[in-house]
Amino acid sequence: MPNSRVSIILPVYNGARFMAGAIKSVLAQTFRDWELIVLDDGSTDETEAVAKKAALADRRIRYEPNGTNLGIQKTLNRGLELAQGEYVARIDDDDEWADPEKLAAQVSFLDVHGDYSLVGTGAAVVDEDGRELFRYLFPERDAAIRKRILFKNCFIHSSVLFRRAAVMALGGYGEGETTRHVEDYDLWLRLGRTAKFANLPRYAVRFRLRPGNISSQNKAEQLRRGLALAWRYGADYRNRFLAAVFGALRLFGYRVFLLLPAAFRRFILKNYKQF
Repeated sequence: MPNSRVSIILPVYNGARFMAGAIKSVLAQTFRDWELIVLDDGSTDETEAVAKKAALADRRIRYEPNGTNLGIQKTLNRGLELAQGEYVARIDDDDEWADPEKLAAQVSFLDVHGDYSLVGTGAAVVDEDGRELFRYLFPERDAAIRKRILFKNCFIHSSVLFRRAAVMALGGYGEGETTRHVEDYDLWLRLGRTAKFANLPRYAVRFRLRPGNISSQNKAEQLRRGLALAWRYGADYRNRFLAAVFGALRLFGYRVFLLLPAAFRRFILKNYKQF
């Protein structure tokens, strides 16, 4: 296959249950000039069979097993090394792209705006069975994102499209312990030192909220490390001290949040995401 304009990185570890849906949503994109790299991080379920079946049906899909479990950070960087495209997109095995025009709109944006290196979208949050719980958008313009980004990550990892060269110039995703489970947030904060951000006002991703995914299992750790990142990169953005206070309160509040009934937790989460 000749080099594609967009390389889509799909890291997976024992994600066979939902992965076919993620791949199907990529195949539904109206923008066709892409490659999908499925990075199997040592799965023991049917991940290999699902990925190989998809690869046989479409030559743009590549199955790349790690051999051993490397972890998400090294797996993402391996994906960047294997990627051939000018632009890189991300999708997780349990998420789906809900908007067939997602890639087309993002590629068009980056083609026109050469001083931007990262563009994301909003999301519809669904439960484990695919039932929609709520929707949310992030700030669209670079200035608005910069005001908010120290308070919380303003990009959904499965929504982003970024310039591969810009990310590779930074060394890719951080692989150290301090960025574990916040490797995307760390990368965006580093990228924003030299390039602009944007989000498109489209609910382009179905983000699955379930107990077994990485974010759910490691939320407290993410909050602690996100607070540390906000302080580390605070000089490059705005509201460093307010963001630190907010992060500390959010970490404390999360412990209380876990004690609340499920319906009340969903209500709080919806309003927090829309903040």
